[in-house]
Amino acid sequence: MKLRTLAMMLILVLLAVFLIINWTTLSTVTTVNLVFDEIQAPLGIIVVVSFAVVIAILMLYTIWQQASVVVEIRQAHKDARIARQAADDADKSRVVELGKDVRARFDQLEALIVAKNEEIEKLVRERADAQDRQFAILRDQVKEEQAAAQNAVSQRLLDIDKKVSNVLPASEGEVKDEKKKKELFGELFG
Repeated sequence: MKLRTLAMMLILVLLAVFLIINWTTLSTVTTVNLVFDEIQAPLGIIVVVSFAVVIAILMLYTIWQQASVVVEIRQAHKDARIARQAADDADKSRVVELGKDVRARFDQLEALIVAKNEEIEKLVRERADAQDRQFAILRDQVKEEQAAAQNAVSQRLLDIDKKVSNVLPASEGEVKDEKKKKELFGELFG
């Protein structure tokens, strides 16, 4: 129990004890002035009954006020549950919308990346093809220059060989070989 309730019960018990102890004094008949009339009645009982009526009215008012507060609290809880449910539904729909928006943006980003990659691949292929063509031209030029240089070197070597062979006397081995060839060809054709 609350301290306030205990205090009220203690006060009521003390008042009841006071009324019981002083009942004979309270129940003695006296003249009571009611402003518009005078009557003979026990003044103590009239005061006690008046206070009891006032307390009963105050208790009914307090009960009515607490009941209205309870009804308002229930209505507030109901409204809060409805609002919470609506907020949860709104949050869920917002999350779904955000998810769709994020997916759409990722799809756009992916499409952009794919397009850029294709563009870069095309540019790389074009540059690679251009370089391959340049390398082929350079390779052909190098081969031609190599062939020309080889022919020039071969021709030069032949010229040097002829000059050297005309100036130098033939070795004995070459002379013998030369004689053998002449004899062999002479026998064949001769």
